[in-house]
Amino acid sequence: MIKQAIFILVVLSACTEKKTEPNPMKIEFEILSQIPPAQGKTTQFGLAGPLVGCDDNHLIVAGGSNFEDNLPWRGGTKSYHDDIYILTRLKNGSNIWSQLKQKLPHPMAYSALVPAGNGFLSIGGEDFHGKLNQVYQISMEGDSIHFESFPKLPVALSNSGATIIGTKVYVAGGLDSNGATNHLMSLDLSLTDLKWESLPNLPESLSHVVVVSQSDGNENCIYVFGGRNQTGITSTFLSTIWKYSPTGNEWINAGSLQLKNKEKFGLSAGTGVAYGDRWIILIGGDKGNLFNKTEILNDKISKSPEGPEKEKILKEKDIHLISHPGFSREILAFNTFTGELKLIEESPVESQVTTTAFWWNEQVVIPSGEIRPGVRTPLIRSIKIIE
Repeated sequence: MIKQAIFILVVLSACTEKKTEPNPMKIEFEILSQIPPAQGKTTQFGLAGPLVGCDDNHLIVAGGSNFEDNLPWRGGTKSYHDDIYILTRLKNGSNIWSQLKQKLPHPMAYSALVPAGNGFLSIGGEDFHGKLNQVYQISMEGDSIHFESFPKLPVALSNSGATIIGTKVYVAGGLDSNGATNHLMSLDLSLTDLKWESLPNLPESLSHVVVVSQSDGNENCIYVFGGRNQTGITSTFLSTIWKYSPTGNEWINAGSLQLKNKEKFGLSAGTGVAYGDRWIILIGGDKGNLFNKTEILNDKISKSPEGPEKEKILKEKDIHLISHPGFSREILAFNTFTGELKLIEESPVESQVTTTAFWWNEQVVIPSGEIRPGVRTPLIRSIKIIE
């Protein structure tokens, strides 16, 4: 039986903390820690799409995917994992890792994650066999992980975005078996009879979006930033910022990813958190130019017969990907009252994508993720926003 009581009131814990409005904003960067190798292995390659969140003084990292034998375009095999790591913050301020003997219900990655109760919800995702519709609450119970099953999604999805307003969880976009979707669904955790509700669809089909809840000055709304979809040879990277009004039950165009006096840009697979009463901080992401070049090369390779010309294109692709500089290092701030987008700073280190950022102990933590095509980092990075 699903335990409802812990969700009647959603507490703003260290995981969901919103700090006071920055004026001006400055960023402090730090390497908080590094995920240890899995038991029986000597190297931790890092994880894309890990299940991450926190429960009080515990930071949880589980699952995820990587390429441990070789780079994917050189024949590497994508591995999905079920390991669970816990980073515990001690009373003296130091951190210590432990890897549990417990495992996830099965190897998986790329679920939508949202703080709820004393832990977080993992919604959908994917494994070796395809997209998933399972929903779990993950929290600490003593020195162990507690899993609680929640109603399954109506459709299996990976790489969706999720957020929470009050007791209502929202899931937007994502990939199903046919590509990007325009779903918006909600689950009210305060109800006795839990079930997913379909809400007005996103105006565009999107995956790899950043989804954050924040006030627009009138009510708490859902903001969806960028994302991508693919209908032809190359993917479209979107620059639109969509806002869903819960009271109006409608989508509103809230602006574009565009800095003052600059061109609009698309962005996907980055991370974001709410800050203060009107800011959303966007961290990194893929702007798509190099991603599209890879897609064009893939198309040429698929259409080329075996021979010297195909080998030439394969070599061009290898050089292109090996020399990839990484993803956008920009840290941006979006003002939900005015619609203004500002560049705060650029990260001095490689940006992480396909992971989730969240508040923990008065800092934003970004565990693991992808830093270049096929390459993950085992680092847990953090940023502090200084007023």
